Amino acid sequence: MKVLLLCGGEGTRLRPFTHSIPKQLLPVVNKPILYHILEWVATRTSLREMVLVTGENQRIFQQTVGDGSNWGLTISYVYQPRPLGLAHAVLTAEAALGKDPFLMYLGDNLLEESLQEYLAVFEKKRLDCLLFLRKVPDPENYGIAEIEDDRVLRVMEKPEKPPSNLALSGLYLFSPAIFQSIRNISPSARGELEITDAIQNLLDRKKRVEYRLLTGWWLDTGSPNALLEANRRLLQKVTPVSLGRIINSQVGGGLHLEKESLIENSKINGPVYIGTGCLIKDSTIGPWVTVGDGGTVTGSTLKNSILFSGVRMENYALHQSIIGHRALLAGKHRSDQTAALPPQPFSRLLLGDDGVVS
Repeated sequence: MKVLLLCGGEGTRLRPFTHSIPKQLLPVVNKPILYHILEWVATRTSLREMVLVTGENQRIFQQTVGDGSNWGLTISYVYQPRPLGLAHAVLTAEAALGKDPFLMYLGDNLLEESLQEYLAVFEKKRLDCLLFLRKVPDPENYGIAEIEDDRVLRVMEKPEKPPSNLALSGLYLFSPAIFQSIRNISPSARGELEITDAIQNLLDRKKRVEYRLLTGWWLDTGSPNALLEANRRLLQKVTPVSLGRIINSQVGGGLHLEKESLIENSKINGPVYIGTGCLIKDSTIGPWVTVGDGGTVTGSTLKNSILFSGVRMENYALHQSIIGHRALLAGKHRSDQTAALPPQPFSRLLLGDDGVVS
């Protein structure tokens, strides 16, 4: 069984960041979302072969991920010329997947629990589809499944009046029967081949479709708020460690400090991750903060935020913010500034790569 990892799409909800980098490669806790997925596959499943579907930005994925050997995986690449829907992406990868069942995984989703038990169930019962469902408060924004006991009755894409609150997560187990079902459907009103329509076709053809409810957290990181939630979730799993220097500072709540980094005259309210080669001075950091490699934060207060690598932040106060690579934030200097006092009112800011706010 292979893993089909879908890394197409334009990531419009994550602009301005996706103007310069695919959404699957945006950093969370200082490494790309895709790296977290590859680690999950390598450590939480027995699957080792992956087919990665990309659009026109395939080269950057090949440069960033390579052949997968860093994770003990084997990765091949398939090019999808146009983003014409998830089902179209599956059909594009048919030759690479062959005649074996496969796990389909959306490349901007993060999952906590292991699927090994479900893989065994899928193979033992020789299912054609196993859906992974999750209760959500806003089902109108998801593909939704209607169930009865252990049966899936029907599935639909973002219904106006959802029959349940059970959303299809970005994980699916399929047999090769899905390829014929995709050929049987037509593009939706938005011009895409919807995976929900293909699953419904499996049901209409009386194929073996079952579901399981996910019990751990599952995150679609396709929006700024979701990216910040992923940062919080993953910070909870980070091991506290201090490989850098801490001078005249207070640290509580869990700190992961990488090598060649310095914290001076500051207060850390963990969980906080600070990358390699960073300077934190005269500042209050945390909780729920990631500072990427090479970041500089001076005279500032920062909480519940992500700074990509190379950010320079001076005399500023941020919360619920995401700051792109190499951006500069320069607030007004105050002579009475202390580590415990915000230098100015908190701001929420989404600033793309190389942005400047002064």
